[in-house]
Amino acid sequence: MRTTTPTGTQVERKRIMGSEMVWLLVLAGIAGVLGGIHVPINGALSTRIESTFVATFTFYGVAFVLIGLLNVLTFDRESFKALAEVPIWYYIVPGVISVIVVGANTFLIPRLGAANVFVVTVSAQLVVRTTISHFGWLDTPTNPVSLTRLAGGLLLLVGAIMVVRG
Repeated sequence: MRTTTPTGTQVERKRIMGSEMVWLLVLAGIAGVLGGIHVPINGALSTRIESTFVATFTFYGVAFVLIGLLNVLTFDRESFKALAEVPIWYYIVPGVISVIVVGANTFLIPRLGAANVFVVTVSAQLVVRTTISHFGWLDTPTNPVSLTRLAGGLLLLVGAIMVVRG
């Protein structure tokens, strides 16, 4: 029988398994619901105004104003100073990717449907995020791929194919 010692990620998960875990999962669920709503709304806006670019610009304009207000209300000088120490790609690349993702989804949802776009994007994210977690890239905790995780991922991919073809 092989024994292993728990990884830092496993120890951390056990530490937050109580009521804190419940609240974190509820927050993740709420974020998932809102994520499922906001891009279809933006897609509907792009259809009504006949412009993916203007709809995406509006999306980010409102987001910029709101996050700007939150930063004014909770100004964290040290975090802003710390930006100078972080490689520039850590804040440039996610912004560029975000515009591409929201713009593409805004364009695709009116053409493919919200469910089809969702299952394809979630499936792609599952593959990428599992790989990132497996290797611990981008400062994430390492979470190696196991047979159980692999089987779950394959089930999700099969489900995605069924939804799109359905």
